[in-house]
Amino acid sequence: MQISIVLNGKKIQEEIEPDLLLIDFVRKHGCKSVKRGCETSGCGLCTVFLDDKPVLSCSILAARVDGHKVTTLEGLKKEAERSEEHTSELQSR
Repeated sequence: MQISIVLNGKKIQEEIEPDLLLIDFVRKHGCKSVKRGCETSGCGLCTVFLDDKPVLSCSILAARVDGHKVTTLEGLKKEAERSEEHTSELQSR
């Protein structure tokens, strides 16, 4: 099945298997901050933001996020760096 996801600000369109978990999808795309922990949805190591709301990526199918925005720690890091650059610009004025 074909899905389209915005992962950390980058649009990704890809053919996936219907049973692919979101954790496996984001790790395949280089988001290694998303970890496998308990495999029972209890530890939170696999937490990502789905449309700015935290979800456990080990318990949601990638197909369910078709058309949505997913943000991992890698995406938050980029956002923080942009914010820091902007703040530095303002402070130098």
